[in-house]
Amino acid sequence: MPCVYNVRPERIVTTEWALRDDRAQPRLRRLAAALGQPDPPVLSAGELAELARERGWLDEWRGRTGALRRPVDPDIVLNAFGFDETELRDRLSRHPDLRQWLLAGQGPVALRDSRNHLRGENAICQTALEVHCAYGCLHACDYCHIGSLFNIMTNLEALADHLRGVMAANRWCRLWKFDNLTDTIVLEPEYGASEVMVGLFAQQRDSFLLLYTKSDNVDHLLGLDHRGQTLISWSLAGDTPSRLIEKRTPPMRARIAAMRRCQEAGYGVRVRLSPICPVVGWREEASEMLETLFAQVRPGVITMDVLGWMNARQMREAIDLELLDPAFRDFVIQQSEPVPGRHRKHLFTHEMRRGIFRHHLDEIRRLSPRTPVSLCMETVEMWREFGPELGMAPGNYACCCGPTSVPGHALLPA
Repeated sequence: MPCVYNVRPERIVTTEWALRDDRAQPRLRRLAAALGQPDPPVLSAGELAELARERGWLDEWRGRTGALRRPVDPDIVLNAFGFDETELRDRLSRHPDLRQWLLAGQGPVALRDSRNHLRGENAICQTALEVHCAYGCLHACDYCHIGSLFNIMTNLEALADHLRGVMAANRWCRLWKFDNLTDTIVLEPEYGASEVMVGLFAQQRDSFLLLYTKSDNVDHLLGLDHRGQTLISWSLAGDTPSRLIEKRTPPMRARIAAMRRCQEAGYGVRVRLSPICPVVGWREEASEMLETLFAQVRPGVITMDVLGWMNARQMREAIDLELLDPAFRDFVIQQSEPVPGRHRKHLFTHEMRRGIFRHHLDEIRRLSPRTPVSLCMETVEMWREFGPELGMAPGNYACCCGPTSVPGHALLPA
C-alpha cells in the first residue's frame, strides 16, 4: 500500500552515514521511492550544512508554520542516528549548523525535564524520557513550530538496540512517547517504524510505547502483535480547526474512526484535546466532537490544553484570526500591538482558559462521567480550581504521556 499522504518534495537527499547501516537500506530505498525520488543525492556533513543554510532551514524557529505559508511539501533528509559518540562529536564540532533539528544524527532519546521545560510559567508537567526518530511533519498545522524540513532517521533497528539499554537503566520511566518532534505514522507503511517499535515493546512487561498522532493512517497497525504494550494518543480538534487550522491533517471524524479501529485491535486509546482552538462557535463544535468521540471510543484518559506556545504577534501571523471567537480574536489583536510580548506557554488569560476547560469538562462528564480527565501543562492556579473535581493534584495525576501513566495506574481505569 502506498504512503497515504502522497508527498512530492522539491528536495530529497540522504546522508553519507545513513548508507553505512545495512539494516536501514531497505527502509531508505522504500521511502525514497515512495517520495518520488528513488535515487536521491548523497551528501557529506559539510554539504548538508550548506544545504541547510541555502534552503533556510536554520532560520525558521522564531515563527510558526502558518506564518511560512508553506506552498509545497517539506524538504526531506533521509538521515541516520550516530551512535558512535566520537564521530558524532566531531561532526557537530566541524559543522555546528547541524546542531539544529537533529541534522547531525543526534538526540534519539531526550529528557523532558519539568524543572526547565516550563521555566517561569508556574505550570505543571512531569519529567520523562522521550524517543525521537525525526524532526518535521507532513501535516502543516498553523500553530506548530515545524517548518520546511523533514529530517527522518532510517536506522531504526539500531535505535531499538540502543533503547533496550536506555530502558534498562531508567526503570522509573515506564511510558515512552514516540514521537513529539514528528508524527511517526504519516510515513507508514514504507517507514516501518511502528513495526520496529511496537515489536520492541511487545517484548517488555513494565515499559509501554506511546504513539503520538493526528493521523488516520492506521491500517499498518491493526495486524501488529502489540501484546497490550502499545498505547496510542490522538490530538483531537473540532471540525473547523481540524480542517482550517490543522492543515493537511485528517478531519475530526476521520481521527475518531481511526481511534475506534485501533481500540478494536486491542490498543489503549488516549485523547489530547490539544491545542483547543477557540474558533467561532467553539462551544457547539466541542459538544459535537465529544458526542462523536464517545459514541465510538472509550478513551482511557483525556487531557485538555489551550492554544498557546507563542506570543500574540506570532499567533496573528500564523493563524487566520477571522476563524477565532471575537473575544479571543480581539484579545490577540490588542496584545500584539504595539509590543507583542514574550513567547510563552499561556497566551490567553486564566479566565479565558478556565471558561474553555469548564465547558469541555462539563460535556465530558455529561457524556462519560467515569472517563479520567487531566490538565496538560497548566498552572498551579488552574490545578487549584479544577484538581478536586478531577480527583487529581499537581503532585499526583495521570495524563496521556506522563512517565508512570500506564495501565495499572491508580488514577486510570483498570
